[in-house]
Amino acid sequence: MGVTLTHQQQAAVDNRGGELLVSAAAGSGKTRILVERLLNRVQQEHLDLDRFLVITYTKAAAAELRGKIMDELSDRLAADPDNAFLRRQKLVIYRAQISTIHSFCTALMREEGYRIDLQPDFRVGDDSECAVLKNRILTRVLEERYEHLEENSAFSELVDTLSAGRDDSRLQSIVLDIHTRIQSHPAPARWLADQAGAFDLSGVKDVGATAWGRLLMEDARRQAAYWHRRFVEVLDLLREDAALEKAYSESFDGTLDSLDDFLTALDRGWDSARALCRIQFPKLGRATKVEDKGLQEQVKSVRDKCKKRLAKLADTFVDSSADLLADMERVRPVVEELLQLTADFDEAYSREKRRRNLVDFADLEHLALKLLTDEEGRPNELAQRWQERYAEIMVDEYQDTNEVQNAIFRAVSGGGKHLFQVGDVKQSIYRFRLADPTIFLSKYLGFEEYQHAKDGEPRKIVLSYNFRSRASVLEGVNFIFENIMSTSFGELDYTDDQRLYPRLPYPEHPDDRVELNVVDMAALEREEGEAKVSRDAAEAEFVARRVRALLDSGFSVTDGNVFRMVQPEDIAILYRSPGSVMGHLTRALDRHRIPWSSDGSGDFFAETEVAVAVAFLEIVDNPRQDVPLLSVLTCPVYGFTGSDLAHLRAQCPQGDLWQCVKAGAQRGEEKCVHFVNELNALRTKAVDLAGHRLLWQIYERTGLLAVYGAMEGGAARQDHLRLLHEYARRFEANGHQGVFGLVTQLRRLRESGQGLPSPGREAGNGVRIMSIHKSKGLEFPVVLVAGLNRSFNRTDQHAPVLFHPKYGVGPSGLDGELRIEYPTLARRAVALQLDREMKAEEMRLLYVAMTRAREKLILVHTSTDWVKQCAKLAPDAGAKPDPEALNTLSTVGEWLLLPVLARPDAADLRAAGGVTCQLLIPEDRWDIRLIPAVKPGVRRTEQTEQTARGRHLTEEEFAKLNWINPYAALADAPSKVTATQLKGRELDEEAAEGTALTAAPKEIDFARPRFDQAQRGLTANEIGTAMHTVMQLIRLDHTGSVSEVAEEIARMEAQESLTPAAARAVRPDQVAAFFASPLGQEALCAPDLRREFKFSLLTSAAQLDASLPEEEQVLMQGVIDCCFTGPEGLTVVDFKTDRLWPGEEQSHSERYRAQIEAYSAALSRITGVQVRRRVLWYFATGTGVEI
Repeated sequence: MGVTLTHQQQAAVDNRGGELLVSAAAGSGKTRILVERLLNRVQQEHLDLDRFLVITYTKAAAAELRGKIMDELSDRLAADPDNAFLRRQKLVIYRAQISTIHSFCTALMREEGYRIDLQPDFRVGDDSECAVLKNRILTRVLEERYEHLEENSAFSELVDTLSAGRDDSRLQSIVLDIHTRIQSHPAPARWLADQAGAFDLSGVKDVGATAWGRLLMEDARRQAAYWHRRFVEVLDLLREDAALEKAYSESFDGTLDSLDDFLTALDRGWDSARALCRIQFPKLGRATKVEDKGLQEQVKSVRDKCKKRLAKLADTFVDSSADLLADMERVRPVVEELLQLTADFDEAYSREKRRRNLVDFADLEHLALKLLTDEEGRPNELAQRWQERYAEIMVDEYQDTNEVQNAIFRAVSGGGKHLFQVGDVKQSIYRFRLADPTIFLSKYLGFEEYQHAKDGEPRKIVLSYNFRSRASVLEGVNFIFENIMSTSFGELDYTDDQRLYPRLPYPEHPDDRVELNVVDMAALEREEGEAKVSRDAAEAEFVARRVRALLDSGFSVTDGNVFRMVQPEDIAILYRSPGSVMGHLTRALDRHRIPWSSDGSGDFFAETEVAVAVAFLEIVDNPRQDVPLLSVLTCPVYGFTGSDLAHLRAQCPQGDLWQCVKAGAQRGEEKCVHFVNELNALRTKAVDLAGHRLLWQIYERTGLLAVYGAMEGGAARQDHLRLLHEYARRFEANGHQGVFGLVTQLRRLRESGQGLPSPGREAGNGVRIMSIHKSKGLEFPVVLVAGLNRSFNRTDQHAPVLFHPKYGVGPSGLDGELRIEYPTLARRAVALQLDREMKAEEMRLLYVAMTRAREKLILVHTSTDWVKQCAKLAPDAGAKPDPEALNTLSTVGEWLLLPVLARPDAADLRAAGGVTCQLLIPEDRWDIRLIPAVKPGVRRTEQTEQTARGRHLTEEEFAKLNWINPYAALADAPSKVTATQLKGRELDEEAAEGTALTAAPKEIDFARPRFDQAQRGLTANEIGTAMHTVMQLIRLDHTGSVSEVAEEIARMEAQESLTPAAARAVRPDQVAAFFASPLGQEALCAPDLRREFKFSLLTSAAQLDASLPEEEQVLMQGVIDCCFTGPEGLTVVDFKTDRLWPGEEQSHSERYRAQIEAYSAALSRITGVQVRRRVLWYFATGTGVEI
């Protein structure tokens, strides 16, 4: 076979005698072990492959696993070609059950479903179809309730409490959410009944006797114990300075005594703890002659932080047991009615599915379990017969199992006796899909080590050797997780068993160290009026630059036993959720000429081409729909402009848009004639064509595929259109017909948020951009993990009703008089548990992301202000930070930074942030950098020594890499510029037709719509534009008073030279003040006053940039606000709407010196007259400043 297994792997292959759990760390070869175990049993015990049930969690994984089994079978046959039994297995494998759990359940029900009156030709509905059906059935159930609605009934109170005000959409979403979540329970109806009973708290006197109260009190105990430990540490520190000890120790002792009393009270119950929850912080003594000021600040910082945290903790106990229990009693009828409504909906939904001979994916599991177990959940006679079919049940990715699936596995494996399960709980990242990692954890913690297990007893084997990554990557992963993962924070201790040990030999590499880049946004300078650079945009720019540096530097990766240059396809960029940053990242990669591909996550119906295609279908069905008709008219196929539409409406003031277009066609307007003829032809065909064929007719007649294929990202756009057509075809293959049915289905999908998977760019065609979830099971030579700064997603914790499989539902209470919602005891507890489980999952996501790297791991954390962030992190920085310290942080990046700050190689981070802490002595070295953020599109020179990394270079290679193009400056120099790019202004850029000072691309800043201006007011730039418009258009003989100026502004608004918002933003008194000033009077009297004077002239490039040759010329263009000839010569006036205080004008004016000097030089050359005076006029203060 040519395969050498480790001792652990061999044990996993050979061990028999009872249920076996294999905890296989990342890259430990778990699939290989499963294949070896399967074929060893086949070969050694002479068992056919179809005697094994092999379960994995996707169809793609099942197909890949079958292929690996085939490959290994072929290798064994090559070594033993005369083995007839092995040859027979090459035929048997095609009927072997190597599948997903749903495929197994489907096969079971096709064969045995008659026992529960299920027709064998049942159909499995897809998620989108079932989502639409659920909405329809729930609406029907609610309508039946409304028909029998009685005042003050439980249902009436439920609607009042949980509806969204105008309708019951929120109530519907709550019911659907609960219904979906209970599907992970083996008996959903029983769960609903049990939870309704849980709210009956009669006889309970103290909240601490409830599961919710115990959970909250245990959390309070953890927090109080943590701060008790911290204060003991502080008292030890105080002994280092006699003055501090004398002044502060009494206060800290007093707080410790108060914490001791609170911790003791927690043992007595809720109300006892409530009486002592306000922890005392006696006033600190006055400290004089302190020797260590840094220690003094550190101690006070810990005390202040403790006061804030414990004050928040005390709020948990603000209500007494009596009040909390009374609240629970008040919401009890609402909860019982909600759970009953959910049960009624489940029953109605089941009846409708049975009528349609339809099952959904949850049914596949529940009906299979119903076939295999009795009412008590024990395997029945049928289960025993199916047990006999299989020598062993093998389950891959067992950490992602739920309770229903686990019960099925146990039913067909003799209660687990013939169950082989392999997985890694540290990679359980699908809780949102109802996976339950506690199933794996309970077995891992409860099973004996395989060496000590008796025959028939469950046992476990741990695989720790990694066959994927370099030692440097694995040491980096170990360093992070041995410091932050624990049972109390992460659900598992990262012990020696969980550590990753390198097993794959790699040749030495000079640059394989783990890299952490902290991008500091505080270093990003911003000019006045310039839009703020978002953190996502700055991080995306850094990521693109780092990838570009890897590609340009000759960084090498291994290919077999030899090095080769890294290629874009070798690199993956992983985000927790790339959707929100995708635009920034792809633009940054495009700017740096880096090819990329994505996993296609996103809102399918939000894609422009899909929206247009769906709109086509909608207007073929009914053209009297203005919104879809407008979408089609303005798409690139027909190209109606805003002016075209305004003209159509002006010609046809009455009626809908379709009438306007038909009227245009009757007048012979070419665009309208073409569109009406096309649409009428399609509507005629729609009578006879199926929906998907009609859609293809639309594609062909309009050239939709070709039009969008010619646009940027054309291939992906065409994929979207084809996917829409394929969905239409499948929809009609299930018996639905006609364009109306298809349009209705698509509309329901869009409204329910279901959508279709967007294909994205083809994988393998550049740098991969992926979510961490999509990356699971994959590996890449180089991995960049970005977005570590993003706050945790707590959306689930803000739902109207919270849900937890153990603690049940967490409703809010409603004050009937004030109509104010408040959290109940159950809601507080459920929210707390969801928060802890969410953070455990986030930690596992980080583990999955870091273990995708084979040779180079690069971590990127973007800090808004590194100094401020360090002040927050410094008190807890160090080895194995307390779980409660980790629990107070809000990003994965901050978790990671706590131990990293204590590394010797993080000296730059500590120095920049002013952090002092006890250093660790790790086994590896990292490359840790503090990087100033860079504006997207702005070039930053990087030394060759920084980018040419990865191997030692010869002098000739180094010289080549250091070669500088002598004409590089000219290559980046523009052919024309605006005068005010020295201090940019919108009018000059307009005069220069959008020319940029550098060749870097500029993001378009679209004008905000008028409704937004009305709601939030104009920006400073928009106000400046409005003021300049007034100064350009005002009639000079109407400037004598504020009222005259106001009338002029009203005139401009009436003529639509100003929008209403702009007219309101201009202050008539400021305009009148200029014309009343000596400067304004001089301008009014001048014979040649010019306003908004546009100019263009050639000038030396050296005047713009001293590094450019004198003989090179560029075209300068600009707009001078005001100029006129006076007694002393030419005067140039530049109007400024900056916000400033009186007295600040002179210092403020220096930034505009280059701009107004450029104006003056241009005007002198054009007129031949010397400019004698240059004035900046500030409307805010009514002051002119000569430059």
